Amino acid sequence: MRRVRDRLHEARLDALLVSHLPSIRWLTGFTGSSAFLLVEPGSATLITDFRYRTQASEEVGDGVSISITDSDLFSGLARRLEDSAGGPRVGFEDHSLTVRDRRALGESCDAVMWEASGPMVDELRSTKDPGEIESISSAVEVAESVLADFLGAVCEGVSERDLAADLVHRLRLAGSESIPFDPIVASGPRSALPHARPGERKLAEGDLLLIDFGARVAGYCSDMTRVFVLGAPAPWQVEIHEVVASALHSAVAATEAGVPARDVDRAARDVIVGAGFGDRFGHGTGHGVGLEVHERPSVNARSRDTLKAGNVVTIEPAVYLPGRGGVRLEEMVVAREGGPEVLTRFPLVLREL
Repeated sequence: MRRVRDRLHEARLDALLVSHLPSIRWLTGFTGSSAFLLVEPGSATLITDFRYRTQASEEVGDGVSISITDSDLFSGLARRLEDSAGGPRVGFEDHSLTVRDRRALGESCDAVMWEASGPMVDELRSTKDPGEIESISSAVEVAESVLADFLGAVCEGVSERDLAADLVHRLRLAGSESIPFDPIVASGPRSALPHARPGERKLAEGDLLLIDFGARVAGYCSDMTRVFVLGAPAPWQVEIHEVVASALHSAVAATEAGVPARDVDRAARDVIVGAGFGDRFGHGTGHGVGLEVHERPSVNARSRDTLKAGNVVTIEPAVYLPGRGGVRLEEMVVAREGGPEVLTRFPLVLREL
């Protein structure tokens, strides 16, 4: 909370309205689905409704007051601002507030001068402390242990959809408190679809099988991708897997505090371009991970972010050959002073199933 107040001072704001629920959780511990957090120089107030009265009292830490509104959040916020000793300049998270909600702010709190503050809290929580990294590591461990057992269920004739359902079930049994995102289970030519949805296609011999999934522990996510092959791989499958693995290693080695994120992207992209597949890798190389599976910093060619010590990012280069198949390999990496710390440990080899 202190760092948020420091940012308030730098931005010459009298208060900040936090509406993005992951940021509210990060600042207070509250995990409910309806809340505002008003941060002022000398106080912080969580505004929620009757449904979360008990939950809020159990989850919210010291230093944060709880205000239960008997109507909507905007009315509760207006009453709180009437009692506030702060000035009229209040920042709001314009990246997460809808146009309709922004209008409601103006109508409910017409005496306030609202100012877009940008992703102020998101930027702060992009740098993970040791406890957060431990939770992410635990989520990685859950995912990797599940994947090791899950591969025994992969065989010819089973559908992508059935495999995805089995994977989710195993994740929950292994301790994943929820699923950070719907797993991608894509086989054969469909593995060339970057965001394929598991369908009714049944696995066949010679198929590439791309699995992109994660777990969640203590609110924190993991995200990893591995590619397998049913039976002996074809030469073209070996080739693109080796290219992507080389690009991955190059980008991971570049993941270091103080390095522009676009340079990490370039480290992967240069390898793929050099192998002649530059037009088959059309997305960014990675993204931050934490309470959300996609956070700052962005690791792509247009990124303006510079990696900081404690950033946890994915590195996920790929080569997609439409109509044939694709390979994407994804590691989770902590940017450190002096080099990377790789959290994922599941083998990257093109394993035959």
